[in-house]
Amino acid sequence: MRKEMDFLPANTLGRLLGYKGISLERTTLVVHMRSVQAALDLTQCNEFVQMNERWYGSQFTLTLNNASQSIRFLKKQNAKDFVHALNKQIAISFSEYLSILVATWESAVVTQYPRQSYLGELQQLCSKITKGYTKNSAIWNQYLSDALIDKIHEITQFHPVSYTELQQHHEKIHLEKREVFLDNVESNKLTLEQRLGVLRSDDFNMVLAAAGTGKTSVMVAKALDLIDRGLAKPEDILILAYNKAASNELKVRLDKSSKKADITLDKTPHISTFHSLGRQVLSDASISTYMSIFVEDPLKLKQWVTDWLLNYLSEDISRLVDFISLTPEPVDPFSIKTQAEYEAYVRDNELRTLNDELVKGYQELLIANFLYLNGIPYTYEARYVSKRRIEIGFDYKPDFHIDGTHIYIEHFGIDRAGGTRPDIDAHQYNEDIKSKRTLHIKCRTTLVETFHYEWVEETLTSGLEKKLKILDVEFNPINSEQLLEQLQSTGKIANWSDLLLKALSSIRVERLDYDSMLARFQRANISQPQKYTVLLNALHEAYVQELHEQNAIDFDDMIIRSIEAIDKGLFTPKWTYVLVDEFQDISTARMDLVKAIIKRGPTPSLTVVGDDWQSIYRFSGGKLELTTRFDELVGLYTETKLQKTFRYNNSIADTAGLFIMENPEQYKKYIVTHTKVDSSQVYMLDDKVGVKDGLYQRVVEVVSKIKSVDSTASIAVIGRYNYLLNESKAALVKNRLVENVSLWSFHKSKGLEADYCILIGFSQGKLGFPNENIDQAVIEALLPALDSYPHSEERRLLYVGLTRAKKKSYIIGDPTSPSAFINELLAPKYEVNIHSKAFQELYRKKFKCPNCEEGYLKLINGKFGGFYACSTGKGCRVGKARVCTECGAPSVDNRGSSDCNNQDCRHSMRICEQCGRPMILRNGKYGEFWGCSGYSTQDDQCKNTSKQ
Repeated sequence: MRKEMDFLPANTLGRLLGYKGISLERTTLVVHMRSVQAALDLTQCNEFVQMNERWYGSQFTLTLNNASQSIRFLKKQNAKDFVHALNKQIAISFSEYLSILVATWESAVVTQYPRQSYLGELQQLCSKITKGYTKNSAIWNQYLSDALIDKIHEITQFHPVSYTELQQHHEKIHLEKREVFLDNVESNKLTLEQRLGVLRSDDFNMVLAAAGTGKTSVMVAKALDLIDRGLAKPEDILILAYNKAASNELKVRLDKSSKKADITLDKTPHISTFHSLGRQVLSDASISTYMSIFVEDPLKLKQWVTDWLLNYLSEDISRLVDFISLTPEPVDPFSIKTQAEYEAYVRDNELRTLNDELVKGYQELLIANFLYLNGIPYTYEARYVSKRRIEIGFDYKPDFHIDGTHIYIEHFGIDRAGGTRPDIDAHQYNEDIKSKRTLHIKCRTTLVETFHYEWVEETLTSGLEKKLKILDVEFNPINSEQLLEQLQSTGKIANWSDLLLKALSSIRVERLDYDSMLARFQRANISQPQKYTVLLNALHEAYVQELHEQNAIDFDDMIIRSIEAIDKGLFTPKWTYVLVDEFQDISTARMDLVKAIIKRGPTPSLTVVGDDWQSIYRFSGGKLELTTRFDELVGLYTETKLQKTFRYNNSIADTAGLFIMENPEQYKKYIVTHTKVDSSQVYMLDDKVGVKDGLYQRVVEVVSKIKSVDSTASIAVIGRYNYLLNESKAALVKNRLVENVSLWSFHKSKGLEADYCILIGFSQGKLGFPNENIDQAVIEALLPALDSYPHSEERRLLYVGLTRAKKKSYIIGDPTSPSAFINELLAPKYEVNIHSKAFQELYRKKFKCPNCEEGYLKLINGKFGGFYACSTGKGCRVGKARVCTECGAPSVDNRGSSDCNNQDCRHSMRICEQCGRPMILRNGKYGEFWGCSGYSTQDDQCKNTSKQ
């Protein structure tokens, strides 16, 4: 006989239809019929059994494998008891099923940090549990344990699932659980932002750390937290540092902190540089890691490039001619939109001819090189046969004079319609052309004219050749051997080799091939992009072949070939957590290695740590857009900002932060400082205007003053160029002040700190700060993309320098040639202490050049006496000013007078409108008159006079 609760018979109607009843046999529900039986596996039930009373008897509804089944025609007597027994059995397997779902949830949300890649699954899981419980809460509460129901309640509170709420839930739990660890793992308690940086392990995580906010502490604590919580073994963690020094620091800090947190490490995380990791990958993949001689001796690499270039050029004379036309890169002057832009272009880009002259424009360079290559002796901007002024402020000097003749060449920057550069008055320019033509006729000299439109139409040199041959100018083309010898003796081959070295480095680190190089040149509007591409592709192929013949690799190969090894399955990454330091300076090749590790590894979590405000290594491949466009280029990520600094005070933080955030491309951060001050601690001083070596004397004065009030303080002098630091060191040594004083370049200062910092080198030009020399356009095109904000990387470099100081920053600038940064920092919003009369507005107006946009006049003592030279150099159309005879300030020439720039003086001296010489008051038979002092000049007499 069956037990009453193990068997439930069918009712009369059921028996007539062939049913006998149902029985419960452990985890199986058996449906009995006349001749057959059907077994239903209760462990596959996704819900509890529901019973309904119908006119035809009791009906049970079961859900197996998400499919609903009904059993009808059962006796009503004992049906409830049978269902109870049935659900008690189902509860066993259903609890196990729900426990797995709960465990999955807790693992993904509580134990592990929630990942965005799991969000879809978590949403489905939460939805399934919530719908099931909402629909059957009474029966679930009846048959499931209170502990399980509590877990279910917790999950249902997240429906519908929001990723932000999951993050906050996890962080709340572990901020409390890990409080003791986070309080003690480093020498100082971690800030809330640092703690969040430790805990957050999404698929992709970015920790944006402003200067001095403790990013290394986050990396060390994160690794130890993962180990201490059992989320990873030490060998499961990979930490990549920017360089060897940073790698060693991380190892030391990790060891120290593990002991402080009482964590025993049988093994340590894998901490290395990218190159070291790449070499290990190659070694494990049984690929040779023999290093090229070029790695051991960079001079041999330069010599190889030089030899390759000489061979390449000597093989085909057309290559030599092409190469000369490509260096420097052609620039269309009509693409220059403002006077300031033109002035900076001329000032900061050395346009030097084959004959070693400095010229003002690329088209002038072409003409000079044409004359040189054809053996036509010439002088650039020679004095004209007569001292005359056509344009205000300077004597007329034709562009070129053919030596030994009365033939002059003038290159006019107009199109066929007489149009000029946007910043030039076209009408006045064309009037000046007419005046020059008239002067040559008057002085019986021959004027050969060339035009901008001839360059556009590619007839500039061919047209010039025809014009000169009509005048019987003798052509004596130099041969290729002579030319190569000249190129070597003037250093051009060496300069070109340096250019090619930079290009080769960019090609390697950016992993460029022929097509990608050509595309970049075309996007950058590089003239003759195909010629550049052919040249550089030939160089790269030859270099790769040279490495093959050496059976060796270089530094770039350590990364490039390790990526290939991973992609080919020759090495399988096993790290589950990857941390990358100084991410703002990561290159394309390094990022590709990280991506390969992520793609081929066991779905590791990636955490990148860096500061977009301190991205300063674009010249070596640093790709800031990987930080600023991380979500587009890498993936969705969780961001943490470290905004509390323990290094510097609020004054330095406010000035530096406001300065860097002028660039809208930078992330917004609002720095909180541990140290508070009431007044500005950033000072601006002049470089002792007019004093020889005044900059270095000022450095000595500042260091001496600091030592007098804070004798044990650390001091750093930070300069844009090494020559500035060498001269500063010499001055400090001479004055016995070098103790406790460090000398850093702005780039090398990154990661360092001192109590007081003295920042030097703030003048205009390609050796100023900002460095306004736009690197060779070709190299620019090959380098990672740069945001369009003016001086963006140089701006970040100054931010780095400013934030090295703990107490005070001193900026020493040149008031007579102030850099763009000096001019900007003078604005009241930066709250810089201006401790120099030379930077006050009235003083600056006195020395501002009125003939260009950004130049300032600086006193020069020449062999014929003193004069003022414009800091813009050849970029200024006038370039010079007289010394006022009354006050010594600059005196600027106008059409008929030279007027003092000093508003308190305003002395005016009469000058000749025709030649610019001083006018002398004379007595004639009709009374007093003004006569040109050039009247007595025998070889170039000027008879110009004017009435009193």
